Amino acid sequence: MKKKVFKYKFVYCIAVLFNVIFFIAFGIGTYNRIILNSLFDLNSIIVFIVAILSVTSFLLLITKNNLSILTFSISLVLISSMIAFSIIKAIFEGYYGNDSLDYIMPPIMYSILLGLLFLIIKYKSNNDHLQLEIDQIGQE
Repeated sequence: MKKKVFKYKFVYCIAVLFNVIFFIAFGIGTYNRIILNSLFDLNSIIVFIVAILSVTSFLLLITKNNLSILTFSISLVLISSMIAFSIIKAIFEGYYGNDSLDYIMPPIMYSILLGLLFLIIKYKSNNDHLQLEIDQIGQE
């Protein structure tokens, strides 16, 4: 039997694609934080952690390790919490709502992130090696 992380190859391709996108975006964000010398605030640390988790998840997906689902889920939760904290910070500082995109983009981003989280959890492969079917015995 071939090692599988997800039931469908389409979900695997989406996970790999989004890990690459997240690594590029948060890697550039980390680089910009280093240039601006604001590396040690909470947002910068979370951006760096998400970049590292994206690379780790990408490498685990390539090697088809089941820990890739966990690392990708953690990075998605960190991204959504970072968005939530930035919205809360903007509300308390009084500059939230000055632009119409403030009301449009957060629901779109949360929909994408929760959709990804649903896909990777719903369609992860459940390889139970104890319950092999008769046709699969001896095929590895």
